[in-house]
Amino acid sequence: MGFYAEPWLREARDHIKSVPMQSAGTQALAGDFDKLADAVEKAIKAALVEHTGTMPQQLESQNLVSICQSTGVWDILPPALKGLVQEVASLRSTTTNASSQLSRSDSSIVQLQRYFHIARGLIDYMEFHVIGNDSVLKRLKVA
Repeated sequence: MGFYAEPWLREARDHIKSVPMQSAGTQALAGDFDKLADAVEKAIKAALVEHTGTMPQQLESQNLVSICQSTGVWDILPPALKGLVQEVASLRSTTTNASSQLSRSDSSIVQLQRYFHIARGLIDYMEFHVIGNDSVLKRLKVA
C-alpha cells in the first residue's frame, strides 16, 4: 500500500466495517448511507493522493463521477464499481440527507447491504489494482 494512501484507505474501511442490519430505521439507514458514501469517496481520493501527495483543492468540491472522469479513474473502474460511484453520487446530489431516498423497506436495506459489499470491493480494487500498480497509478491525470 502506498505511503500517502494508507490513512485514506484505513478510514474508508473503518466507515464500512459493519453492514446495515435488517431492523434499522430510516435514520440509521441514512447514517449508514453517509458512511458508505464517505468510504467510496475516500477510496477514490486515496489513489489521487497517492499519485500527487496531496488532494488538489479544485477536486474537493466536485461530484464523485466528475472527479473520476476528469482524473482518469473512470477509465480504469470495472462496470460494477462505476455503478456504485454513480449511485452514491446520485443519492448524495439529490438530497443532503439520504433519508428521503432510503425508506425503511426491506428492499432499501438489501440495496444498502449490496452497496456495502461492492464498496469493500472498490476499496480493495483501489488499493491493489490502482495504488499497488505503478503503471495504472501513473495513468491518472491530477493537476
